Amino acid sequence: MLRTRTRASAFGLAILVAATAMVMVLVVPQGSVAAEKPAPSLEGTIDYVFVGHLGIFDAEGRLFVWEGTIEGDISGTLKWWFVLGGGPPNMPDDAHVGTYEARWEIWDGAGVVLLLAGESSGVTAKPPGKDGIWTGHGQVTEAYGAFADWNGRQSYETGSVLWGFPYSGTGTFRVN
Repeated sequence: MLRTRTRASAFGLAILVAATAMVMVLVVPQGSVAAEKPAPSLEGTIDYVFVGHLGIFDAEGRLFVWEGTIEGDISGTLKWWFVLGGGPPNMPDDAHVGTYEARWEIWDGAGVVLLLAGESSGVTAKPPGKDGIWTGHGQVTEAYGAFADWNGRQSYETGSVLWGFPYSGTGTFRVN
């Protein structure tokens, strides 16, 4: 009799283990155990110079205002095309705050292949007697090649503006 109970218990345990395994296969989504982590932020140091005096416009009527380099997780040429009516003031003598809307583009080092592009808006401030500072936020609207997964991600940009002509500065550009 004891032997029959042991066999029944072992058989019951085997059924319980098999049923649990089937439930796990049916209920747990495939791939959830090794879910991919989102890509880390792309960040780079930027150096830029004012080119708005050249009078270059894109097909959307935006003025090419700043051009520079970005070095870091992404490297290349960075360009800002400003919507007219915003942007930094022209060599202010007093304190000033201006807003901007812009398209930014990151090109490869040769300036031939567009890697990322997006829209941003922000604020440029010039405290009395000091160099300017600016900060902006936006979104990636175009992403190509190795950067294709970055489309739709948020962007953040900030830096200084030295008001001696040609205006220039350094800062940080990041995509989260």
